[in-house]
Amino acid sequence: MKNWGRLSIGIVVSLSILWSVGQLSAAEDRKLVVTMLVCEEGDEDIYLAHQNMPALINELGKKYHWDVVILTSQRFAEFPSMDVLDRTDVLVIFVRRIGLPQAQMQRLKKYVKESGKGLVVLRTGSHGFAPRSLPEGCEDWQEFDREVLGGNYSGHGHNDIGSEVWNVREQEQSPVLIDVRPSVWRSAGSVYYTSPLAEDATIYQYAASSERDRMPLTWTRMYGKTRVAYTALGHKEDFEVPAFKALTRNLIRWAAETDSP
Repeated sequence: MKNWGRLSIGIVVSLSILWSVGQLSAAEDRKLVVTMLVCEEGDEDIYLAHQNMPALINELGKKYHWDVVILTSQRFAEFPSMDVLDRTDVLVIFVRRIGLPQAQMQRLKKYVKESGKGLVVLRTGSHGFAPRSLPEGCEDWQEFDREVLGGNYSGHGHNDIGSEVWNVREQEQSPVLIDVRPSVWRSAGSVYYTSPLAEDATIYQYAASSERDRMPLTWTRMYGKTRVAYTALGHKEDFEVPAFKALTRNLIRWAAETDSP
């Protein structure tokens, strides 16, 4: 009986170990779910986000085995169902001055404020939910930049001047800047006036032009339990630059707490 008791304990322990390993394997096998919000409304020729962003996210998704979901609005403030946010690991936003139907805005705020998941915002997303006029039944989120991103968007330089982009030397070895080379390059996008940032923001890149000294360009911070990353890059020509593609990949992986590409 003693031997049988020991055998039973051994079987139970072994089964427990196998079950645990199986659970870990299942977790490791689950694809990263990356959801993209992009809107054509107000998407000027200098951005073409509705064309460029889905193409880039899908390219990265195929390479790194992400489960990519693209939510595109062809009209102001009208996205498909946002139920996918329930299983989203990283939400990527590239929209410009739109409002959302009240239910969708509340769904978005719930994700950002309560999910503890990742959020990556590009270029015009800093003022993405600050429309100049609001359709009936819709809500804006005027404080999204200051409250969530920790930014302070107050306009931008002339679009025909472009900007010089450079990595912060002290952050060169960080996961956010892996493969982001060259460390200095020229973007066709104008400088965004983003300063001052929240004190808890970590800056990885700056931008400057002949009309404005350096401005924070790319940074990360925590918003509650949500990992937030922002870059003011996103001009249509930026999508042709390997450094921008690598940065986008790194920001998504950082936001997902997957720091090694």
